[in-house]
Amino acid sequence: MNDLQKPLGTPFGPFTTAAEVARNINLSGKTAIVTGGASGLGLETVRVLAAHGARVIVPARNVEAATEALAGIPHVEVARMELTDPASISVFAQTFIDRQEPLHLLILSAGIMAPPLFRDAEGREGQFATNHL
Repeated sequence: MNDLQKPLGTPFGPFTTAAEVARNINLSGKTAIVTGGASGLGLETVRVLAAHGARVIVPARNVEAATEALAGIPHVEVARMELTDPASISVFAQTFIDRQEPLHLLILSAGIMAPPLFRDAEGREGQFATNHL
């Protein structure tokens, strides 16, 4: 381990769950946006945030599938957004801004890995556009 890589000194480790990290945290009245919130780590993040009182907005390419995946989790709203379409991202962001509500947590959990080559709506490599832009 070099000088740039030091343990954080927290009680959390590689097997710590999201529920354990959030224990004793009250998120009532807080708003979170979680990209990738309809599957995998994002879905678990949404579950824990909602269980601790947060209102969670999950932008999703497939609203119907996301709504099904998130069924039964309280305080969750699904909105349409496609990460490979900058216009879709702008519409999502502007819609949120127009609500004039505070955003307390932004969790960027969406990502893809090793897909076949594809391009976003503006011609950029799709994995790069999805995961970084």
